[in-house]
Amino acid sequence: MNLVFEPFLLSLVAGMATGIGCIISLLLGKMSDRVVGFSLGFASGVMLLVAFNNLFLEAVKLLTHFELITMFSLGALIMVALDLSIPHIELTARRGEEGNAKMLRAGMLMAIGITLHNLPEGLIVTASYAYVPRLGLIIAIAIMLHNIPEGVATAIPLIAAGMKPSKIAALTLLSGLAEPVAALIGVFVFSLLNRTIIGYSLAFAAGVMTCITADELIPVAHEYGHKHTVSVALLLGIIFALLVDAILS
Repeated sequence: MNLVFEPFLLSLVAGMATGIGCIISLLLGKMSDRVVGFSLGFASGVMLLVAFNNLFLEAVKLLTHFELITMFSLGALIMVALDLSIPHIELTARRGEEGNAKMLRAGMLMAIGITLHNLPEGLIVTASYAYVPRLGLIIAIAIMLHNIPEGVATAIPLIAAGMKPSKIAALTLLSGLAEPVAALIGVFVFSLLNRTIIGYSLAFAAGVMTCITADELIPVAHEYGHKHTVSVALLLGIIFALLVDAILS
């Protein structure tokens, strides 16, 4: 039962963090560029550390170098293709985009993009948990910290477009639900697979998380200025992830 319930619960909590970001935006209104940049930088540090210190190094134990490089590259390339087809978090960093219609479009595209991104993230949690439960918990924490600023990024244009707060909250929460749904599917898929396929999944997940960080979080954090703040936050995120790993070891 734990092999089904716990990955689902971890993904549910991580997915609902999008709603937390939305609630923060609704309560605080417009946040300073420094705060947004710091949150994105911190999430970047956590994601990078987890991608390499946990996912990648665990995959090394299960795969050949060729398999490792292939699956890591595949994960990154698929996320690049997804971002090219569905605009994502970069939308909110564009300056000078005015008008309710444009802001509504930006917010809706963000919600769609987050939903699509949450599907592989849910599978990542399940694959990690199937290999080592502790690893699944670490991955869920990293994704949760990544989803909070995404919720903020989704809510900001929708608030500017005049959408009702209840509808904004519902939209972000629904986009977060894609993650536990994917995790539940992954529970049954990964239970039928051997350790080599789990290794493929871990390497693939490392590529996905690295791409999300390099292509979305860090560039957008720099769009808000305060580059030194972003750099310090990234380092703090790495230290935080190391501490979490040490505590759970």
